[in-house]
Amino acid sequence: MTVESSPARPLKTLFLQAPSFDGFDGGAGSRYQAKREIKSFWFPTWLAQPAALVPDSRVLDAPAEELTVEETRKIARGYDLVIMHTSTPSFPTDAKFAELLREDNPAIRIGLVGAKTMVDPEGSLKAATAVDFVCREEFDYTCQEVAQGLPLQQDQGAVLSGG
Repeated sequence: MTVESSPARPLKTLFLQAPSFDGFDGGAGSRYQAKREIKSFWFPTWLAQPAALVPDSRVLDAPAEELTVEETRKIARGYDLVIMHTSTPSFPTDAKFAELLREDNPAIRIGLVGAKTMVDPEGSLKAATAVDFVCREEFDYTCQEVAQGLPLQQDQGAVLSGG
């Protein structure tokens, strides 16, 4: 007789461009969340691509939708998994927002994608203690596997935290 493991439970997933904190201006290439006199937001293709692989997921671009930190936290509370796009200039505020998500829901899984995590995955995890994993390389399928509730292996394009 063989014992079959139960299938993984899909996680309700939010792909998020985190909101801007008051006074943040990361400059050019900051993930397009800089507060300036000229507004120009690019569609978050780096989040839309993996979101297309995750049924019933949501892409939320908080800066473009002019959502506050509190409004975005309220929305994120309804999700099991939040995957945020980050960059070097926006990383400190993205890490801070991840801490707020963790305060709201200690069981939430939080991941980061973006150039910063690809270049410095271990350093990114050490600097963002509320984050469970960062994705590197071609992360679309890694995001899909995490959203499916599958256990991650480090060689699947993710670097995992110790927690």
